[in-house]
Amino acid sequence: MKKLSAIMLKMARTLLRRPSGEPSAEAAHAALLFAHVAWNKALGNTDALKSYTVILAEFEDSNPAFWNEFKQTDHGVIIQSLVALKEQRHPNDKRLITVCGMRDGHVHVQW
Repeated sequence: MKKLSAIMLKMARTLLRRPSGEPSAEAAHAALLFAHVAWNKALGNTDALKSYTVILAEFEDSNPAFWNEFKQTDHGVIIQSLVALKEQRHPNDKRLITVCGMRDGHVHVQW
């Protein structure tokens, strides 16, 4: 089974205008957050949908311009596009993500 951290990184990068570039810390964390929320939503778990906007607000406070690094800024469209991507590429992967973020410059996922 493919490492979930690699899958999350690939999904997150699809959101960025420059997927192979080096995003700001806020953009990188926000993209991973969206990937986490969408992955779990595709599995029927919507717990993260209730609190992700609070976390995004912290990123916006730190760097309001991070949204310029995204192809799209509509949260609903972002999440739906990632849900569709999960369902298309990983339909049989039922791992529910409990933690997804970056630690020491590496993507860390617990399920």
